Amino acid sequence: MISADDRNDVLVFQDETADHQPDGAPQAEPWLILIADDDPEVHAITRTVLQRVRFKNRPLRLLSAHSEAESRDLLAQTPDLAVAVLDVVMEHEDSGLRLVRYIRETLGNRMVRLVLRTGQPGQAPERDLILNYEINDYKAKTELTANRLFTILIAALRAYGDLRELEESRAHLQGANALLEQRVAERTAALARSNAELESFAYGISHDLQEPLRMVHSYLTLIERRLAPVLEQEITEYLGFAQDGARRMSAMITDLLEYSRLTGRPPGQESVALSQVWKRALASLTLALAESKARVDLPETDAHVRGDEGQLARLFQNLFDNAIKHHRAAAPPHIVVRLAWADPPDRPAWRIEVADNGPGIPVSAADTVFALFRRLDGQSPAAGSGVGLALCRRIAELHNGRLWLAPPTPGTGARFCLVLPAPPGGPAPPGQPGPPAPITAP
Repeated sequence: MISADDRNDVLVFQDETADHQPDGAPQAEPWLILIADDDPEVHAITRTVLQRVRFKNRPLRLLSAHSEAESRDLLAQTPDLAVAVLDVVMEHEDSGLRLVRYIRETLGNRMVRLVLRTGQPGQAPERDLILNYEINDYKAKTELTANRLFTILIAALRAYGDLRELEESRAHLQGANALLEQRVAERTAALARSNAELESFAYGISHDLQEPLRMVHSYLTLIERRLAPVLEQEITEYLGFAQDGARRMSAMITDLLEYSRLTGRPPGQESVALSQVWKRALASLTLALAESKARVDLPETDAHVRGDEGQLARLFQNLFDNAIKHHRAAAPPHIVVRLAWADPPDRPAWRIEVADNGPGIPVSAADTVFALFRRLDGQSPAAGSGVGLALCRRIAELHNGRLWLAPPTPGTGARFCLVLPAPPGGPAPPGQPGPPAPITAP
């Protein structure tokens, strides 16, 4: 309660002109303040003190409750209350404290700022109340001069306004996130449909192109057989060139179709044994390995990576096949696979190096060698379709890995370095290679 000795403060406060509403100005939405006290004089003096006060160009609207029960009714009907000034002792000695729990726990209102005041501070020690109740201020009625009441309420209104702005920002952000998630879902669904259509289109184009190529190759073969006794050697060579071109075109279409399928189909995320991947890759090259008398050295390991076994086998098949096709004439292909535990800062991973004894690849071609349909200068068209290494890099990227060409060293062939993420589970398994000598991607 504001004492009679403090009425001069009240009168002085009333004469202050801060933030008054100009005549004729539109009425702004008021700040709602609950005054809960069983002393009618407290309500009268509080209204006198605050009747001309404005904060942020908004007036104050005081709601009066003279008991705990009346306060509960007003609180339940006024969820947008900014401040509640609660008397501790009303019809019960702890009415104000019971109202605090009702507001915070029953109504779940964490926004309203709560100020407790009491004429009997000894019954409710300030330190205990601040620690045990979710209130924002506590004052004895004898302390509440006009200026002190003004200061407490403006501070409470400012805090409430800040909380409202934060809540509105959070709600706006949630709405924006929900809208973003909806749009992402729509775009993802549209992309899935587009990928399915693209894959269907690619299959159709592949079939439409492969069929005439097969006819060309078949008729050229038939012509060669029928006219072989009377054909000149030069004409026979021309027919061979045409047949070879048809075969290369067919292989290029097949590889391009596989590349397009990778683009629209993310890989699985299973734990895959590298030894099984290499075994599967080599099984696809049985004839090429035998004809070239190639030697492949693989590490003995039970290391696993995360991904799709079929796609990874295709990656290594292409790397091995590349080494077989481009070996030196003086020696059979020799492929060496090295494995080391990599430890990037963001995730554990395995680093695999595939090296050969071929002529090598110049530094100037380190990036272009992975482009579609790109071959090294002087390389025979028969060496491949120009899709294989592009396919390898694409598979690595789809597995959240990296593939690059390591700088050449004198007397050695090409060295391809691949980093693939390991399955969750921590450090390298016991007995696996330790940290390797660093190989830096260009």
